[in-house]
Amino acid sequence: MNTLKFFLAGILGVNLLGVAAALPQATGNQAALARQSSIVFAGTVSQLGATSFVGVPKSAQTIVVRVDSVLKKPSAVSLKKGDNVTVEVKDPSAFHDGTQATFYADGWIFGAGVAVKELGHEFRPSGGETPKPAGVDEKAHQQAQEQIGDQELRDRLNTADFVVIGRVMDVRRWNAPKSATTRISEHDPDWHEAVVEVQSVLKGGQVKGNKVIVRFPGRNDVAWVHSPKFAKNQQGIFCLNRDQASGVPTAMVGGRQVTVYTCLGHGDSLPMSDVPRVRSLLKN
Repeated sequence: MNTLKFFLAGILGVNLLGVAAALPQATGNQAALARQSSIVFAGTVSQLGATSFVGVPKSAQTIVVRVDSVLKKPSAVSLKKGDNVTVEVKDPSAFHDGTQATFYADGWIFGAGVAVKELGHEFRPSGGETPKPAGVDEKAHQQAQEQIGDQELRDRLNTADFVVIGRVMDVRRWNAPKSATTRISEHDPDWHEAVVEVQSVLKGGQVKGNKVIVRFPGRNDVAWVHSPKFAKNQQGIFCLNRDQASGVPTAMVGGRQVTVYTCLGHGDSLPMSDVPRVRSLLKN
């Protein structure tokens, strides 16, 4: 009798393991994956062991995915429905031609196309299964992003030296002086400076002269893809931190030396429509 029990338990255990292996990746960590990822898109695998453009090293882990919809990306990255993306996946055996999935990824190589490194994925129904109604993935991700956005923004606001509402009066290229202690890198930021007129201070003390210098990278390099780029007459919210990136933390404005600030992270620059949200988060 005991032998029969062990035999049946063994069969049940094997069956349960088989079912678990066949299930798609759990969606419970969708929010965590979305938080970590800079690029999220739904797509269909079209090639295995291949790349979508020259300059990306081909390997058994690289696959080409046709984009069905873009759920999240930095504004500086050009990516749209119908594009082919190279994805370096963690487990190539999980994919075959025609596999449909939502990919959570970080940028890898940008050139004639986009190549990303997979952080995780979520399989989507295909073949004989009933597909989800159009827009379900996008709506679910948008809801997750709204929750993530508040937490990320709260963190940004808490760590910022100043949070101000302002308007960009001028933009100019900045060349570091020879005395500057800057590191030479293939990811040279091509620093620019924005002269921002401060119209209101949401966090921090009074800004002397009502104008600040905000130094920002002009390049869309992968190292700076999350960093906001500014244009003359642009108005919005700026989360400012004292410059610790360019090697020269001050600048001359109107014959006097002033502190330079940066807005380097995603969410450090926001449109005017986010003013009520920012005020609310600063109160809580």
